[in-house]
Amino acid sequence: MQPDRQTLLAWRTRLAALRAPACGMAHEGVRSGADAKPLPNLRSPSGYARTGLCPEAVRVGHIGCSHTMARHLLRDALDAIAGSDNAPLLRELNELENTISLLDHCRYDTETRHARAVNRGEAAEATAAQRAIDDLVDEHRGYTGRALALRDAVLAQLDVALVPSDASAQ
Repeated sequence: MQPDRQTLLAWRTRLAALRAPACGMAHEGVRSGADAKPLPNLRSPSGYARTGLCPEAVRVGHIGCSHTMARHLLRDALDAIAGSDNAPLLRELNELENTISLLDHCRYDTETRHARAVNRGEAAEATAAQRAIDDLVDEHRGYTGRALALRDAVLAQLDVALVPSDASAQ
């Protein structure tokens, strides 16, 4: 059963508000001290102090963040729209979820590799790791673009679902 017009409009408003700022998964960054050396943190599995997650108020609307529930809104909206074949969009969403999560883990590992190289004074390895971090940030930017395109496709599905309600309201 198709949700009522008010529910569809609420989904549309919530989804239209989702954004994808160019954060580059900065939360995985390793903090440095005044000496430019990575700061230790014995409670962290990597042994290094991380930058930390963005505030929840930012994450809640950040569709490209690996630590957000924002993409769940897309899934919920797709599941709620009756009568349309949303399987391709759901597959794209699932792939995007997995890819962003893996990319986040890669950034963590690469940041750790970079920090270790800096601590050991291995300039070539630190430079290579920094290049890899930059590549991951660029890759994340591409996935946030895909997340926005997916958001727009779901908004289009909602618009289609709203058309019969618009026609019957007149």
